[in-house]
Amino acid sequence: MNLVLKSTSIYDGVSGAPFAGYIEIEDNRIKNVIKGETDRYDDTSRYQVRDCGDRTITAGLIDSHIHLFLGSLHNATVDIYETSTEDEAARKLYDFYKDRDDEWILGFRWSNYRWPDEKLPVKETLDKYFPDRPVIAFNDELHAVWVNSETLRRCGIDKDTPDPVGGTIARDEKGEPTGYLLEQPAMALVTKDALNVGPEKEEELIEGFIRMAHTKGVTSVGAVHVLKIMKHEACRRLEEKGKLKERVFFAPHMEMDFDEALKLKKEYTSDKLKFLGLKGFMDGTPLGYTGYMVEPYMDKPGFRSEPLVSQEWLDAKSKECYKNDIPLRLHACGDGAVRMALDAYEAARKEYGDKDVRNTIEHIEVLHPDDLDRFAETNTIASIQPCHILMETLEGHPIFSMLPPDRVKLAWPGKSLARAGAVVAFGTDYPIVELDPVDTIYRAVKRRMEDDLPEDGWNPQEKFTLAEAIDNCTKGPAYMMRMEDKLGTLEEGKLADINVFSKNIFESEEDIPSVKTDMTVFDGEVVYDNL
Repeated sequence: MNLVLKSTSIYDGVSGAPFAGYIEIEDNRIKNVIKGETDRYDDTSRYQVRDCGDRTITAGLIDSHIHLFLGSLHNATVDIYETSTEDEAARKLYDFYKDRDDEWILGFRWSNYRWPDEKLPVKETLDKYFPDRPVIAFNDELHAVWVNSETLRRCGIDKDTPDPVGGTIARDEKGEPTGYLLEQPAMALVTKDALNVGPEKEEELIEGFIRMAHTKGVTSVGAVHVLKIMKHEACRRLEEKGKLKERVFFAPHMEMDFDEALKLKKEYTSDKLKFLGLKGFMDGTPLGYTGYMVEPYMDKPGFRSEPLVSQEWLDAKSKECYKNDIPLRLHACGDGAVRMALDAYEAARKEYGDKDVRNTIEHIEVLHPDDLDRFAETNTIASIQPCHILMETLEGHPIFSMLPPDRVKLAWPGKSLARAGAVVAFGTDYPIVELDPVDTIYRAVKRRMEDDLPEDGWNPQEKFTLAEAIDNCTKGPAYMMRMEDKLGTLEEGKLADINVFSKNIFESEEDIPSVKTDMTVFDGEVVYDNL
């Protein structure tokens, strides 16, 4: 019996606007997309028709940029973003873990910018609640951790421990570690043992993430490494058991042995689990003053930060990957880092000619206007996360003290990249931001802060239309994944990954935040049903 979805608001991604009609699913494929009324599905012995009313139906949503394993841990632990003080954040951790026997206390998404003095947290606050249990709390950018004394002790970090290259161990006036570790080389000093949970737990955590993703209409993810953690082996085990009900396109770290990368490219090729290239970090983030800039930070005269790799090394890596048709996904937040990535991609194209490799730059939190057209010129995909603009209020946004007004115009750019011809793919960067494609769409369309201001949006020239935003959650990521012939639109013959929103999302832009997902179809199977 074929499943048929009926709605007055089907957005197929190719017609330009929603229409009334039907979508017929046979096995794991879309068999028919029909506009208007028809009596062909009246035979209830052959068709199961689900009337979705005016609920908007789209292709399955694709989050192009998540950290799969840390996101799975976040989903199973505690979020401390909504805390107003450092002590409240520590207390929230305590309340969650006080009756649990976990060896490590893990928390996610604290932000000192939400606390009254905006000071960085210290180990003593955690020690008050956890005198003898190790704590690791990741900040809301996943570029720093806050730890207690027990964690420092277990990991052998003291005043004599040198800062690792590319990372910082914050210290007090006596040289003692404060409990704040900045950037991945420093974070890795404490995370290695804490995140080693074993194969069975890995699978359990990832399955939990998948169930949550289904409630959001997300059927595919671009999984990129952080802290060199990937877990594609766990996904392979789930796939072999028939339990990988999410398409995972993964990119491990670019420092890995290149022969191993070639092996992954050859071995992981299925429609559900595919090697998508290598992920690298050019810099940190501007809000942490680790974003590498073309010109100095306004409030730190002469300081531009530093890139995490040299241009020479990056050019060589880019050429090696390009020659072997392996895309790079380069984290570049500062405009200096973005330029480095574009230079490296351009160098590879000059040496080996025009090829369909589909390199990506991730985040692009500040863009120099001279580099705007270079995305299309180098066929570089712009992977952006609209929710990264968020602060409680625009007035309190720290970027205004860091950059002059002319540079703020291209802070967290959006539509400008598309106008210049770049393919745009949206994501959340989960668990840095909640896995919430509806909020991604809303922020892309409105560009408002958490207080829902300014009404016209911050840098309104960067706003997308609603249809464009949905495309950037479907068609753009499908292109990135080299799956545009199978995913991203509702067309005959494509894989039946489908999202059904709880209402007509096109009815009112102001009402977008109230929209949920009522049904998710993955590979022809209804995996979430609240219709």
